[in-house]
Amino acid sequence: MNKENTSLEDRHDIEREFHDAKAGSSHHPDQGNFYSAGGMNLVWDSYLAQVGNLSGRKLLDFGCGEGWSTVEYARRGALIDAFDISPQSIRNLVRDAETAGVAKHIRPTVMAAEHLGYRSEAFDLVLGVSILHHTDPRLSGREVARVLKPGGRAVFIEPLAHNVFLRIFRALTPTRRTPTEQPMTAGQIREFGQAFRFASYRGYHLLSILPQGLFLLAKSKMLFKASLSITEPLDKWLLRLFPFLQRYCWAAVIEVRK
Repeated sequence: MNKENTSLEDRHDIEREFHDAKAGSSHHPDQGNFYSAGGMNLVWDSYLAQVGNLSGRKLLDFGCGEGWSTVEYARRGALIDAFDISPQSIRNLVRDAETAGVAKHIRPTVMAAEHLGYRSEAFDLVLGVSILHHTDPRLSGREVARVLKPGGRAVFIEPLAHNVFLRIFRALTPTRRTPTEQPMTAGQIREFGQAFRFASYRGYHLLSILPQGLFLLAKSKMLFKASLSITEPLDKWLLRLFPFLQRYCWAAVIEVRK
């Protein structure tokens, strides 16, 4: 099953059911998970630096999931509309926003990415973390462009499809995700960006995907962080010298401007 042979409505049903079940399960930080160990810190920090100052900005959290990023944006002073296709994820967002004391800054809604219920030119900024690859990039791009104000920006973190190690990992762990979502190709990023006057992406974790796999096997944070301290500088050097390698990274920060 994949995006190409599944209707948009069927894909929405699959995504909603999967993420409702995931959000409805009792979950605790997984100490054996490389996200918890800081495996995405470089990408996340680079993303926030690219996003810039959020104080007073009218922001759309695009496919917010359970809202950990939404809460962080609110702490940084943004005024946020947040949506997700999963009702249970939205309920979790409301709970966590209330606990964090930022609920008054967030308006959560259940909806699909390809058909947004917001008025045109409503937002200064659209942000999303690992969401576009769950959607139809062409339709999502049109909707992002529609709801952005003239001169507005959108910034996303997305996994990339061209890294062979990522493909192997995903093949070995099919239950970690929906059967209809696939990492983004460079072509899909271009397709998403067609609705904008400017589009670019920057790759992260070229060789540094290898420590992620090592961590899954060894479960050692010390070894994981030590190996990242070697591969991350190598990645920076390689990507500066050979920009074409960007597409073979594990993740990308995508920016578009209206």
